Amino acid sequence: MRYLIKNIEILNNDHHFQKKEFLSITKGKLKEHADVDLLNEKLKYEIIDGQDCIFLPVVTDLYADLKTPGQEYKSILDQEISAATAGGITTVCCQPDTDPVLDEPSLIKDLITKANKVFPINIKPIAAITKDLEGQQIAEMKELYDAGAIGFSQAEKSIINTKVLLRAFEYAKTFGFTLFLRASENFLTENTFANESAIATRLGIRGSNKNAEVIEVLKYIALSKEIGTKIHLSKISCRESLEIIARAKNENINVSCDVSINQLLFTDQDIDLYNSNYHLSPPLRSKSDQDSILESIELNIIDAVCSDHRPVEDDKKRLPFEESESGASSFETFIPLTFKAAKIHRLNLEHLLSKISYSPYKIVYGESYDYLNNKNTDFCIYNKSHNWVASPNELKSSGKNVPFNWELEGRVTHTFVDGMKIYQL
Repeated sequence: MRYLIKNIEILNNDHHFQKKEFLSITKGKLKEHADVDLLNEKLKYEIIDGQDCIFLPVVTDLYADLKTPGQEYKSILDQEISAATAGGITTVCCQPDTDPVLDEPSLIKDLITKANKVFPINIKPIAAITKDLEGQQIAEMKELYDAGAIGFSQAEKSIINTKVLLRAFEYAKTFGFTLFLRASENFLTENTFANESAIATRLGIRGSNKNAEVIEVLKYIALSKEIGTKIHLSKISCRESLEIIARAKNENINVSCDVSINQLLFTDQDIDLYNSNYHLSPPLRSKSDQDSILESIELNIIDAVCSDHRPVEDDKKRLPFEESESGASSFETFIPLTFKAAKIHRLNLEHLLSKISYSPYKIVYGESYDYLNNKNTDFCIYNKSHNWVASPNELKSSGKNVPFNWELEGRVTHTFVDGMKIYQL
């Protein structure tokens, strides 16, 4: 199929908006045209009107849970990838805390194969650092990488045994692997459900001290500095952590980091109504922490923003705050919420959009993306004037809970992977 996109604004390689009169896609390859007459009139094109739309290349999500439980694996994987494509996401990094845990090469291959049968989306598994994520025995990292893993993680868990952690850093350094690490100290976060604050105390919710994150950030960066291992710190949430990361970057330590889109829009003030939709991990932090996150995005201390898509079954979410399961569905709202964050905080929209596209793409693939000269033509088309509400009936994800009830301004209308249209609203 051939496509002709007319009069659209594109986020270009320099992370600036640029108006394009005509973009054609033929045999998966994208070309620019100043005049439609330059096109071969004998060819038939599907016309896409780009009026009031943005062409956003390679939306890449660094942290997501694809929910792969037991016999429901196929149907739930289908739902989550459908949600990702409807959200305009062309590359999804899947965490290893699936069922079973991604700690065997056959499981990595199986996930990639099954995902590609559902849609030709780019699924990038992040394998487990340790067997069963138990923190005791290093997984077969080289074999997992050869099977298709892009890096290694403990997902929401940490490695308590520092000897095992040290060996993991040394092994990853030897082969040039990246460790994707969540900074969350086990003992300080055990049986906690919110940020430690006056609000949590008043509501009777046991809070997690920010040092649970800070301690782990310090440890990971110290090991990276000593050994030289490339690390990526996932879902950073507090000011003190960002100050440490900024110093590490100034010392040229090989560290990058991301934050959840939820931290840009919500704070611990939002749990005041005891709404379990705000039960997230890491917990929503203070307004001061949020201000530091926003500043760190502008200063490029934060490299990327992730969706932190973690769908939760309705009966596990409709419980008292402490009894509910943490998480929210955010594939389909990822780009609209990015636009909203830029609007309410007066952030540079082009810069913020690069944090969900060009920048995380480079972290995953190890190279910059050129929308005209790259081997893969991956992008979505986002209609800025299409308002909608993320109601349960609208969401394709198996989880229907979102931590807001706003009308969203803008929606993805098309998603392309390898020059093929895989979604249209």
